[in-house]
Amino acid sequence: MSFPVTITPEIPIDDWYNNQSNLIIEDQIINAILNNLDSNYQKSFLQASLADIPNPSSMKDIEIAVELFIQAILQKKKVLVVGDYDVDGITSTALLIRMFRQLGFDRFESFIPNRFLHGYGLTEKTVKVIQSANPELVITVDNGITARNEIEQIKQSGTDVIVTDHHLPQDSMTPECAILNPKQESCQYPFEELSGVGVVFMFLVAVRTRLREMGFWLNNGKEPNLAEHLDLVALGTIADQVPLLGLNRIFAKFGLNRMTKSLHEGKSNSFYSYLRVFAEKTSTKSFNSESIAFNLAPLLNATGRMKDAEEGLNFLLSDNDQVADSRYQYLERLNQKRRKKQQIMTKKAQQQAEDLLNDDMGIVIYNESFHEGLIGVVASRLVDQFYFPSIVVTDGENGILKASCRSKNQNIIKILSRCDDLLLQYGGHANAAGCSLKKENLEEFHQKYTDVCAELIPKNSPQAVQAGIEVKLDMMTFSLIDKLKILEPYGHKNRKPVFYVSRVKLPVPTTMTGKHLKWVLEPDLELIHWNGADTHKHGNYYDLAVTLGENNFRGEKKRQMIVNSMVARN
Repeated sequence: MSFPVTITPEIPIDDWYNNQSNLIIEDQIINAILNNLDSNYQKSFLQASLADIPNPSSMKDIEIAVELFIQAILQKKKVLVVGDYDVDGITSTALLIRMFRQLGFDRFESFIPNRFLHGYGLTEKTVKVIQSANPELVITVDNGITARNEIEQIKQSGTDVIVTDHHLPQDSMTPECAILNPKQESCQYPFEELSGVGVVFMFLVAVRTRLREMGFWLNNGKEPNLAEHLDLVALGTIADQVPLLGLNRIFAKFGLNRMTKSLHEGKSNSFYSYLRVFAEKTSTKSFNSESIAFNLAPLLNATGRMKDAEEGLNFLLSDNDQVADSRYQYLERLNQKRRKKQQIMTKKAQQQAEDLLNDDMGIVIYNESFHEGLIGVVASRLVDQFYFPSIVVTDGENGILKASCRSKNQNIIKILSRCDDLLLQYGGHANAAGCSLKKENLEEFHQKYTDVCAELIPKNSPQAVQAGIEVKLDMMTFSLIDKLKILEPYGHKNRKPVFYVSRVKLPVPTTMTGKHLKWVLEPDLELIHWNGADTHKHGNYYDLAVTLGENNFRGEKKRQMIVNSMVARN
């Protein structure tokens, strides 16, 4: 089945361009982008301040959780932090450990489940590990909101539990314990879209406030400056792709500033050994959302995907640059293996998907040889190429299949809920989720899933690629590149502006390293299509969806447009 692709701008040029305006074109473009933001965030977008962080006192169960935490500190109870194997879970765990150390508290352990040995979150196997540690308080980070039965098992031995999470609750599966999750019903916290590490940070803000009220710092050293930990909060927030608006924008902006500043402060603060080593190895001069999303986050994610996320946690907690250097080298070797295996899997999945789309409106790919830790990335690649909700499935243990699910234009959780009679477990976000099922149910699940997708996606409808704002090619100036910087940091719901340029006549491209395409449009303007050689379609003219940046190479500065999508036109 062949689906025509169109590119449509959210902001057509007629909606913003006024050639009679006193404003220069670049300022008109910036204003149009800002006006298109969620109205709740427009006013504070350019004036983000740490003073704007909402007080955590309105978060449901915060007083109970703070009390349990402080009693554990004062009474020197044994505390176990149970994390998750993605970057959000790793940074959440690291943040709590930093706080324990600043409090002079050493009766804690951390445990991040291994996806291959324990599965995701609080599984039966994870519970056994927790119980064997005999903790008096368990704090979950970035998981636990749907682990009602498992938490009941943990509580049976008299263990207190605090759940900190940001995933969507499911009523029948919500645990009975102290829960910090702004998405839970009747929580009055004004910002719901926190990452897991964002929830932990606000928890620690409340803990510090209560300890200050108790006079704890009079006899227990210096009160911690929690802003020192915004590096971890920014890292987890950006990596988890939560909306970079409101509180998350504050975390990302000031966290990135903290990270960049750490590169110029010398080696006095051991918190940042991992940053100094990473920056040195990757020639990073300053941190932005792209250096996190495309470099540091994948490096950390490789540990959980390929082996054990504890290795990523250890890197973040390196107490000197020499230790961080050794740990970085191990992580980079894992990351190289991840890239190679991911490329092979993606190619196989794309070939299978080509065949499936003759009939199906959604994609389900099963391959028993696929690496469980990489199926989410492969599912994302399928969505990028085919635009349909995509699920990639591989073998787990004991005849149980593990699956990662991705979508752009449909809510994947709602689709899975229509198939839940065939699933053992599912959960996640609207555009990224996971599930498990019995192998004998795969065929029936595939059919039901694609039937649901067929209801949601009209047959033979063009798949629209959404660009941000429509411009003319001659508006892509160096001045615009400079002015766009006020919109950073970029991320979900504040993505790097994608410009729509229609009917551009392109010269013959140059092929780079056999797979990338490059067009020279002007002496100082180039167009790059990464991995475009295999999918490029020839035409007389092209509609383009591109981002705009600057390329400095050997002292030569050029405007550089990067292709998100391109459609050949006659």
